[in-house]
Amino acid sequence: MEFIDNPSFGHKKFKLPVVLVPVVMFLVLLLGIWVSKIYVDSVLYSDHSESH
Repeated sequence: MEFIDNPSFGHKKFKLPVVLVPVVMFLVLLLGIWVSKIYVDSVLYSDHSESH
C-alpha cells in the first residue's frame, strides 16, 4: 500500500505563497464576521411584526 508522500500533490494549478496563507485566512475570517454581523443586524432590527 503506497501513501502519497508528495507535498506538491494537488497544488499544481493553484500555488499560493506561504506568506499569503495567513492573510487569506484572516480576510476570510473578517468576511465571515462581517456577513454574520449584517445578518444579525437585519434580523434584530427588522420590523418586529413577526415577534410576539
